This record gives sequence, C-alpha cells and structure tokens, in this order.
Amino acid sequence: MNKFIKTDKIHLTPENDIATNIVYSANGADVDTVIVDGKLVMQNRKIMTLDEKEVIKQVKKVAKRVL
Repeated sequence: MNKFIKTDKIHLTPENDIATNIVYSANGADVDTVIVDGKLVMQNRKIMTLDEKEVIKQVKKVAKRVL
C-alpha cells in the first residue's frame, strides 16, 4: 500500500488520530506522493513533472544575475 504521507515517523506517533497528527505534527518532508487534478506530480519524493537538476541550474543562473 502506498501512503501519500509517511506516518512511520516518531513525530507522527502514536497513530491514534491520524487527521490530528497530520494537521498539528506533519510537515512537507512527510509527504511522499502528490496527485493534482488526477495527475501524479510527485511519487516516492521524486517530482515527476519537472527536471529538478535543470531547475536548480536555471535558478543558480538567475541568482547570479540578481545578486
């Protein structure tokens, strides 16, 4: 079973009330899978819709001009 949020971490234990744990204790690093408008955007913490290395390269290039 693939979980969208990894709940096997200490800050999300115990799993008595998962909704409360997500609202008050979870953060972006706990997200494993994201689906937007029926499209898989991130799976196993890997972004499926972008080339992350290319984005980092472009951001560094822009940062040099701005800074």
